[in-house]
Amino acid sequence: MTAGRALFLTTPIYYVNDVPHVGHAYTTIAADTLTRARRLQGKDVFFLTGTDEHGQNIERTAREKGVPTQQYCDEVSARFRALWERLDIRYDRFIRTTDEIHKRGVVKLWEKLRGARTPDGRDAVYRGKYAGWYCPRCEAFKTEDELRQPGNLCPDHERPCEWTEEENFFFRLSTYEGWLKETIESGVLRIEPESRRNEVLAVIRQGLQDFSISRARVKWGIGVPGEPGHVFYVWMDALANYITALGFADGAPEYRKFWEEAAERLHLVGKEIIRFHCLYWPAMLRAAGLPVPTRVFAHGWLTKGGRKLSKTTGNVIDPDEVIDRLGVDAVRYFFLREGSFGQDWDFTDQAFVGRYNSDLANDLGNLVSRALTMVERYCGGRIPPKPGAPGETALGFEEDLQIPGTTERRCQVVLQRYESLDLAGALAEIWSWVGQLNQAIVLRSPWEIAKNPNRRPELDAFLYRLLEGVRLIAVVVYPVMPRAATRILNTLAIQEAPTAADMGWGLLRSGSEIGPIEPLFPRIEKEKTVSDSKPPQVPPPVETTQAAAPPTADKLDIADFAKVDLRVGRIQSAEKVAGSKKLVKLQVDLGGEVRQLVAGIGDAYAPESLPGKMVAVVANLKPAKLMGVESNGMVLAASLEGKAVLCTFDGEVPPGTRIK
Repeated sequence: MTAGRALFLTTPIYYVNDVPHVGHAYTTIAADTLTRARRLQGKDVFFLTGTDEHGQNIERTAREKGVPTQQYCDEVSARFRALWERLDIRYDRFIRTTDEIHKRGVVKLWEKLRGARTPDGRDAVYRGKYAGWYCPRCEAFKTEDELRQPGNLCPDHERPCEWTEEENFFFRLSTYEGWLKETIESGVLRIEPESRRNEVLAVIRQGLQDFSISRARVKWGIGVPGEPGHVFYVWMDALANYITALGFADGAPEYRKFWEEAAERLHLVGKEIIRFHCLYWPAMLRAAGLPVPTRVFAHGWLTKGGRKLSKTTGNVIDPDEVIDRLGVDAVRYFFLREGSFGQDWDFTDQAFVGRYNSDLANDLGNLVSRALTMVERYCGGRIPPKPGAPGETALGFEEDLQIPGTTERRCQVVLQRYESLDLAGALAEIWSWVGQLNQAIVLRSPWEIAKNPNRRPELDAFLYRLLEGVRLIAVVVYPVMPRAATRILNTLAIQEAPTAADMGWGLLRSGSEIGPIEPLFPRIEKEKTVSDSKPPQVPPPVETTQAAAPPTADKLDIADFAKVDLRVGRIQSAEKVAGSKKLVKLQVDLGGEVRQLVAGIGDAYAPESLPGKMVAVVANLKPAKLMGVESNGMVLAASLEGKAVLCTFDGEVPPGTRIK
C-alpha cells in the first residue's frame, strides 16, 4: 500500500504512576476499533500506544514501594500490555519513554528546536525563570483561576498545589498564536468534536503563554545535553513519542511513511489534554520544520457517579473485574455503544448488564441462534442454494432482509460512522439492521413456509438471504467485537478474518456445513452482577392457557382486582421445555427486567414465531415450577377450540407498561 493511503493512529501514552483502569481502556478500545475499521476499508494503518515513564511522580511512587524506579516502570508497563492483550488490542508498536529509540529521538528534536527561530525571528527555545502553583500529579503549573479554593487545589486531582520557583528552558509558544489560529481555522489541523475546536480557539484568543520544556529538580528523566541537572519535561518528552516510536532519530522508513507522507496523522486523546496536543505539540513541530498532526479527536470522560474516574477520587474501576463479569466483547461493545465518544458518560452496573442482556443476548445472540437453528432444522445444517438476484425471483420479501445494494450501502454507512468516530452511531446502525432481520423472521414465518414442500425454493432463498445478512453484520461489527464476529463467521464456514472484499452480497458458499450452534452471549441474571442495587423480587407462573371463566364465576371487588399486577411484555426468546408437548420457556422483557416464564402454548405456536410478540403478563404471581423449570409470572391467553390464542396489543406499547 502507498504512503498516501497510510493512517497513523495514536492513543496518549499512559502514565505509569498506577495500574491501568477502565478510563485507559476506553481510549485504547476506540483506537483499536478504528484501526480495524480502516483496515476493512483497505487502508494501511499504524496503531501506536505506550507508557509515559518519567517524572517525579514515578520516582516518588517507586520510592514509596521500595523498588528501583526502572523496575517499577517495567512492572506497571507490563500491566498495560497484559490488559491490552486481554482486550484484543492489536497495536503495531508499544512505545515506552524509557526506550533508547525514544531517548535518541527526543534529543534529536531538542537539537532542531535549539537552532529554530520563531515567526518573529527570535530563538524558539530560551532559558528563563518560572514561578507558580505546581501540581506534582499533573506535573503542570496551574493559574490562579484554575485553582479550587480553599486550599489551592488542583481542579483535576483535588490535591494541594505547591508554589514553585525554578530556572528552566522554555518554548516560545506565544509567538505562534497567529500560525496556530490559521492552521486550525483552515482545517489543516482538524480538532473534533466542534466544541473542542472552539475551546482551543478560545484559548488562543486569550493569549498563549510560553511553556517549560525542562525541569531542574527532577532526576528521573532524559537529561538535556550539555545542561547538567536538567531533564526534559513531559511536553518535550512524552509528546515526542508520536515521532520517536516511528524511528525519527534515524530517519527510518516507517517515520517517512507514517508521519512525513501519511494521508492522516490522528491523535485520540482525552479532553483534559487537548490543549497540549493542539497547541504545544503542533507549535514545536512547526518550529522544528516537521509535519503537524492532521486530526485530533478529544473524547469525553468515562465517569462514575458523575465524577471522572481517578485514583485520587477513589472511584476507579478494575478492567479485569469488568472483563471477568461479561467477557471482552461485551466490554468493548458497552464502552463504545453506551455514550457518544465526544461526550462524558456515566458507567453503571445496571446499564452494563442491561446492554448485555438486551443488545447482545436478546438481539444479536437471538438472531444468530434463530437463523442457524432454522438452517439446521430445514436444510440439514448446510447453507441453502444461493437465490437469483432480486427481480429474478419475484418472491416478494427482498425488502424485509435489506438485501443487495441496500446491504452494501449500509456497510458503507457503518464504515463512514466509524471513520468519523461516531462509534455509538455505527453500532446503532448495525443494531437497526439486527432488528430488521429479527422482524423479517417474524413477518415471513419460515416455519410456515416449511410446511409446504412446493414452497421449498422460497424457504431456501429466505434462509440464504437471512444468513447472508448475518454474515455481513459479523463483518461490520468485527472492529468492535472481533471474537464474537469471528465465531459467527466460523459457524458459517468462513475461517478468514474479514476484509474489504467481504462486504459484497452473496458470498456465502452454498452447501457448506454450518458449525455447532452455541449461545453467542448467554443471558445473565442481573442480581448476580449488579452491585449497587438489586432488582425487585419477581413473581411466578402458572400454565398460560387457562379456559375462559364461566359466566357464573363469582364477581370480584375492584380492590381485589387491583391486587393483580398486569404488565406489557415483549417476548425475547422461546424454546420448548424438554419432555413436554405444550410447555414453552420464554424470556420476556418487562421493561426494567427480563423474566423467565413458562407457558402452555407449544401446541399453538412454534417457538421460532414468538420472539418480538407483545403479550400481557401477570407479574406478581409467586414463582412456580412446571416440569422442573421455574416460571416467574403468567402470560395471558384465550382458549379457542382447545388451542391457546395469546392476548396481545394492536399497537406498540413499551414493555413494563401497567395494564389497567
